Amino acid sequence: MSASIRDNNFDFLRIAAALAVIAGHAFYLRGTPEIIPVIGGIRIHILGVAVFFAISGYLITKSRLGRNSPGRYLAHRTARIFPALIVVVALSVLALGPVFTGLSVTEYFANPGSWEYFKNAALHPVYRLPGVFGGLPYPAIVNGSLWTLPVEFFCYLVVFVIGFLPRRAVGYALVAFALLSMVGWLILVDSPERLVIWGTLVNDAARMWGFFAVGGILALIRRRAFFRLDAAAVLTLVWLLVPILDERFSTLISWVLVPYIVLSFGLASTPILRRTGRFGDFSYGLYLYAFPVQQVVVQVIGPLNAVLNLMLVTALTLVCAVASWHLVEKHALRLARRSRASGEARVVREPLLQGG
Repeated sequence: MSASIRDNNFDFLRIAAALAVIAGHAFYLRGTPEIIPVIGGIRIHILGVAVFFAISGYLITKSRLGRNSPGRYLAHRTARIFPALIVVVALSVLALGPVFTGLSVTEYFANPGSWEYFKNAALHPVYRLPGVFGGLPYPAIVNGSLWTLPVEFFCYLVVFVIGFLPRRAVGYALVAFALLSMVGWLILVDSPERLVIWGTLVNDAARMWGFFAVGGILALIRRRAFFRLDAAAVLTLVWLLVPILDERFSTLISWVLVPYIVLSFGLASTPILRRTGRFGDFSYGLYLYAFPVQQVVVQVIGPLNAVLNLMLVTALTLVCAVASWHLVEKHALRLARRSRASGEARVVREPLLQGG
């Protein structure tokens, strides 16, 4: 692992973002969405996803504009997203579904909806399995976090294309991506029509594209001194006060402030926090498995209070995340790097959102 990847706080931030998503979903899945914590005018689970996208925008843009060939870039992105996703989708259909469906096993597997769920492996969100979780406070949704993955992968493709532009045009392209995303969200957020493409609600996607694009723009700033913890602390106070003045404006200013705050903290090197990922990058696994684990907990035990839910679900999901990293993810990343010289074929954790 290179020093530049090791000596920062990004591993900690990704884990924190995953836990924020779990915390927000805990309120939804026990039927109390009205009391979800709000920070800076954004619900905590949405903020967690925004943090993933801001980090991803920065690191993915750095990766694309670095020494990697276009083919290697796509290989790394594919290896990061798909293997673990395919496993969680398969486990949901073949293991979770038959156990928790209200149908007989024969009826469950005979239902086309069981097999339609595999569309998730192609980044086409499908949230329901026949007869599964139908009586819960947040009914029939198996994994509500998967909507962010096509949104994230679209960003990868945008950066892939932008990488072919002359270097001086890259910044303009990222600014255009940011502005189109923000304007799109402003137009669609209050629209009575729900624009859905490839199973994805476009206004939700556009909101996250804004965070990714601003993270990408900040990746073009070469001076590390630009990212200052003292400045980030001041901007955090500004960001937290904005919703008091204008709740709607908070989303607009969050696109600008949150990526800077997150990256300033992420690029810092805090002695304890920078060691968060020494055993592996478990953030993607936490993100992938938390929602179905939370639904299973509610199904089996009932709607615990949010704190107990968070503690139990985090412990159970961490087991899944550790297994996902050590059995699937790190091996997929190693395979993606076999085109390098043998001396360079080592596992280095790749940035991801997840994230949502």
